[in-house]
Amino acid sequence: MNQLEINANNRTVFGKKTKALRREGIIPIHVYGLGEPSLSLQAELKPLTDTIISAGRTTPVTIKLNKKDTVALIRDVDRHAVSGNIQHVDFLRVDAERPVDAPVPLVLINQEDAPGTAGGAGVVTQGIYEITVRAKPFDVPSEIKVDCRVLESIELSIMTNDLKLPEEVELISSEDERVAWIQPPRVEIEPVITEDSGESEENRTEQDTSETTEDDDSTQEES
Repeated sequence: MNQLEINANNRTVFGKKTKALRREGIIPIHVYGLGEPSLSLQAELKPLTDTIISAGRTTPVTIKLNKKDTVALIRDVDRHAVSGNIQHVDFLRVDAERPVDAPVPLVLINQEDAPGTAGGAGVVTQGIYEITVRAKPFDVPSEIKVDCRVLESIELSIMTNDLKLPEEVELISSEDERVAWIQPPRVEIEPVITEDSGESEENRTEQDTSETTEDDDSTQEES
């Protein structure tokens, strides 16, 4: 795996003054964890953005500061509510040799080739979109691909314990969650109108008309 790196500098600007940093393309970042003092740093927007896109929440990032490297996972990306621009990024320190629990996205592949969907029998449906695994930081996969070609009929499902994980990766999520299955198409049942029901409706209409006429005659007699 190619290691992701960003260069950072110590930050001396805080509070509302960080707006000036952002206008210059500099983003405040915060590094914490492993019982060490937290660090208030800053990094250039462009390389930081590229790193966030590549790393997600699963791939460790090496933060280079004054010739000292810190391995960390991205834990929170604060964005502007309107523009969506990055405002602040939190990093969690990790020990490269110590296993961590991390969420990993699930990506379905070969959905159209699932035998159980042949002839319009149904469509592949995804139940969960990520699982939690335990592994050393640089062993955590960026995603787990789920091959839907094993879905040969609508009776079958892919469960979390069916997922193929690397040997160095342990599943922490429940083993009996449904990841994917084939959902049969919805069938709309149209109401069936029989001749008897039609005659009954006609009789009810005639009866209502007759009762209305009688009521009108009674009203006239009373008048």
